[in-house]
Amino acid sequence: MRGLFRYEQKDTIMHRLDPRVKLCWVFGMSVLSMLFGTPLLLLAAFLSTFPFWLMIGPSRAKVRALLFVFGTMVFGFMLTQSLFYYWGDPENPTFTIIPATFMVIGQITGGIYFYAEGALYGLIQSLRFMTTVSAASAFVATTHPSELLIGLVRFVKVPRTDRWIGVPNEIAFMVSSAVGFAPSMIEESMIIINAMRARGLELKGGIRTKVKALRHIFFPMVVGLLRKGRQIAIAADARAFRAIKNRTFVDELQMRRGDYVMLIYTAALVISGFILSSIGFGGTAPGLGT
Repeated sequence: MRGLFRYEQKDTIMHRLDPRVKLCWVFGMSVLSMLFGTPLLLLAAFLSTFPFWLMIGPSRAKVRALLFVFGTMVFGFMLTQSLFYYWGDPENPTFTIIPATFMVIGQITGGIYFYAEGALYGLIQSLRFMTTVSAASAFVATTHPSELLIGLVRFVKVPRTDRWIGVPNEIAFMVSSAVGFAPSMIEESMIIINAMRARGLELKGGIRTKVKALRHIFFPMVVGLLRKGRQIAIAADARAFRAIKNRTFVDELQMRRGDYVMLIYTAALVISGFILSSIGFGGTAPGLGT
């Protein structure tokens, strides 16, 4: 999990793409996951991110982390939706786990039932999340925070002028810092856990033992993150952040042939998603009208 949100410095096709193009691709995959409403189309959208991962060539640790995240999503969504699917017919569940007449639990919950429609709906929702997470993870793994900052601030240039359309510098700085903050937070927690283990903290055992251990880990981690955030703020002030409205950058972004090909590919995906959704392959819940 430590390397899941970390930028990997490599020289691949995905790394050479313009960060603005990759942002458009992630946004397009998110829109596509919302447009589709059938498992097969959502699975195809999810699998469409795999060729880009092959270009990146991720490490085994990152592959294991992604598989763990995706497996947890599928299992969690299918389990919860199969038990709490409120679109299903309460009188005709697929099968009964705990009847309403069962003492205590059945009387409190009114019975626990399994709905096959809910499991299918959970699969659909998990595929939607997996598509977006896969694209976003590929974006983070191939985009340096400084490139993300430039791409957000200078997203589109106004023709025949020197003006750029993008998000404010403050928001772009916040987003780029947050992207780099996630791996730092994970590393900070691992350092604290190892330090606490060296001092005799016991992490093995039941839930009560883990809760007690969490109390000793949580506060040092929060203090460390606040200290690191203060250091970032001091560094930004020392470099005169927000002193002028229009900043200059050492590296300028330039669109290349591969960037335009990627934009056309993304636009074709989104347009296909709108067409397929309009002819009946959209929707939000199985069994309901699209």
